[in-house]
Amino acid sequence: MTILNKNKCLLGLISHPNIGIQTIKKILLAYDNDIDKAWNAHQDDLAKRLDRKIILLLTDARNKFDPDTEIEKLAKLDVGYVTMYDKAYPELLKQLYDFPPVLFVKGNIEVLKAKSLGVVGSRKYTNYGAKMSHKFSKECAENGLVIVSGLALGIDAIAHQAAVDAGTPTIGVLGCGLDRVYPVSNYHLGEAIIRGGGAIVSEYPLGTPPMKQNFPQRNRIIAGLSVGTLVIEAAEHSGALITAYSALENNRDVFAIPGNIDAETSYGTNELLKKGAKLVTKVEDILEEMNIKIADNHTKYEEYIPNTPEEKIVFSLLKVDSKSADEMVAETKMNVIALNATLSLMELSGAIQNIGGGRYKLK
Repeated sequence: MTILNKNKCLLGLISHPNIGIQTIKKILLAYDNDIDKAWNAHQDDLAKRLDRKIILLLTDARNKFDPDTEIEKLAKLDVGYVTMYDKAYPELLKQLYDFPPVLFVKGNIEVLKAKSLGVVGSRKYTNYGAKMSHKFSKECAENGLVIVSGLALGIDAIAHQAAVDAGTPTIGVLGCGLDRVYPVSNYHLGEAIIRGGGAIVSEYPLGTPPMKQNFPQRNRIIAGLSVGTLVIEAAEHSGALITAYSALENNRDVFAIPGNIDAETSYGTNELLKKGAKLVTKVEDILEEMNIKIADNHTKYEEYIPNTPEEKIVFSLLKVDSKSADEMVAETKMNVIALNATLSLMELSGAIQNIGGGRYKLK
């Protein structure tokens, strides 16, 4: 049998569909955290330390899963991995009592160590929820926080998109293997996250389908990577509340935006507020709690003086928020050719920036 290092041993074990965190924890406990000793041990030694069921699983993993083959599969899909033994493993996540021993990563691994804010909420969101998710996520991102969410439909996707719009990294946590994005409708958003210097992560090996039981587990990683978690909207029984309670259990800040007491999607947030979550009505409430200095709003664009009536119109629109060319045409009825020419000149002069997806913002 080939002698393997700790990282490869963990990868071999986690690749087995019937070996989960609890089994790995028992093996680690029996071998003083040296997983390679367990993987490379003879049957007689295993029998002295582990029960028969775990020995059978470990032996099956050694026989069926070659870590080098798994690494090749990951490389073909441009997926990396980090284990509990690596310096690159985020220390904040390791504070969870049930932290994942292996984290698969597609994109920028370094972003996992950035100061992050989890943003979660309902899939069935209201217009109010959508507005708050985009506003708070974008403003927090612009003030240096990396937005972490679940890349799900609804509030999660809006939070990620807000970070992308702000030109900042964001982290999406999946409940399946990284050989797919679930839901499929968020595939392009996932690609945008990676292009923007962010990452998509999962504790599940390639080939793991998006099973229902995976998502509550996924939610603890969102909370674990984040200094605090902001709940936008949440029904009485929702994944967003699971994330919030996981954050509370691990002594992380939980923020909640109050909602209409008659709205189903506000039940969870209002309950969190009654239980001691921090009520927020503006982004400064979060930044001050995290001791983050609010970014100076006196940016370069304030030195810019529009030269034409068209530039004045674009300048006034983008002072409010980033916009696409289509949105600007719809709001101003400006000629498309004239608008495109104006955008090009303003971009060349350094007044505005194309942030991707056909959207522009003031520099």
